[in-house]
Amino acid sequence: MAVYAAVAVFLGWQVWRVRHGLADSLSSVGWGAAAAAVGVTVMANFPGFFGWRLLVTRTCGRLAVTDAAWLYFLSGVTIYLPGAMWPTVTQATLARRVGVPATRLLGAGLVMMIMTAIGGTLVGLLALPRLVADSPRWWLMVPLVLCACVVMLAPPLLRRLIRLGQRLLRRGEREITLPTGRVSLAVIALGVLGWWCTGLHAAIIGIALGVPAASAMTLGIGGFALSAVAGGLSFAPAGLGVREAVLSLTFGVLLGGPDLVTLLLLSRAITTLGHVVATLGVLGMLAGIRRVKPSDTYRQVS
Repeated sequence: MAVYAAVAVFLGWQVWRVRHGLADSLSSVGWGAAAAAVGVTVMANFPGFFGWRLLVTRTCGRLAVTDAAWLYFLSGVTIYLPGAMWPTVTQATLARRVGVPATRLLGAGLVMMIMTAIGGTLVGLLALPRLVADSPRWWLMVPLVLCACVVMLAPPLLRRLIRLGQRLLRRGEREITLPTGRVSLAVIALGVLGWWCTGLHAAIIGIALGVPAASAMTLGIGGFALSAVAGGLSFAPAGLGVREAVLSLTFGVLLGGPDLVTLLLLSRAITTLGHVVATLGVLGMLAGIRRVKPSDTYRQVS
């Protein structure tokens, strides 16, 4: 609760600081741009799902699409709890229901977290030229990206990190199967696609606020990816507060005052709405499929 309270105070102060120009800034975005931004965030949920399922099927065993979707999207609800590990823990807890060993699913979840962070950091490089032009300190991103990639290129190091995660979560230390290089590249590529789709919403809002399209695309997609990775590595629920702080540093190169606060507020609202719509849509569709199956079986028997 203290985390939520601190973030609420910080965001509330930011809104109060620019309250006189905030209404005009919000109205300048328009419903069309907002709807387009929601649409791309809804679609952005699916590349990550297919990457996760590919990783699970290649390291844990075959998993039906319906079972994978149920497990992935249901566990995704826990991102709104403090700490980034809850989706992985939830997947391991529900592993028996889909016939997958819990330890292997836990290992796959930890690997997926690393690959997702690497994909987001790679996409974040899009913003590097514009950020470096504003401040040379952004060159520090390059060694961070290289260090992250070394983890995936060094299986012994990756295995040690996974074992550390297993001990921290108290979920056993059985040997797990690591993905091959080809599978790793495919999963990271799908993650990059997901980051691109997600970051488009920030670019759309930036363009609506008057930012040139080229700058909005690079700083919107790349800057948002960096902010989301930073938020995901924090203990804040869904990166709340941390993501906004990093996004204000990146997009603050182009926007300021009410427009920047508008971007931060709409980004949080739109990404949350997109995730909720995708989750409810998939889980609702799966519930409908399960209700239809008994009647189909009855008709076949009769």
